[in-house]
Amino acid sequence: MTAVRSASAGKTLIRDFEPARDREAVIACVAGLQDYERSLDPELPPGERVARRYVDAMLQRCRAYQGRVLVAEQDDAVVGFLCVLARVPEQQVDEQSRPHAMVGELYLAPEQRSQGLGRRLLDEAEAFARDRGAKRLRVQVLAGNGIARSLYAAAGFHERLIELEKRLT
Repeated sequence: MTAVRSASAGKTLIRDFEPARDREAVIACVAGLQDYERSLDPELPPGERVARRYVDAMLQRCRAYQGRVLVAEQDDAVVGFLCVLARVPEQQVDEQSRPHAMVGELYLAPEQRSQGLGRRLLDEAEAFARDRGAKRLRVQVLAGNGIARSLYAAAGFHERLIELEKRLT
């Protein structure tokens, strides 16, 4: 495991995910993330229905794309996590064949938001990606997730591609 560069700020520590220790807490975080996103898009399934499979798929993507999962821990409890993939290949035929890094997931418990912890997780993801040769770091976010969009904009992300959707009934 790579050492985490971020120092503990107060009682909050950012560290590498340890499967035996953190799996259930990260599953609960994924359920929370899914339920929050479901409040923005009601067609998404409930968190508890998909969280275990989602974590398995996230860890599989980490193995495939040189990823890392970080947890935010406060008073010995996981209060959030971030997954970053360092070497993601381009999916579009018209894109140059150069891998990029991707923040796959970022979640903080509601009481942990707007305190700088999300930015600390993003800074660590950026350093991880840069250390592995990535020249670009991407993230996807639901259009209606204003809190996350503000965090990403403040961290230096800019809109690159906007996907539109029309529901057909």
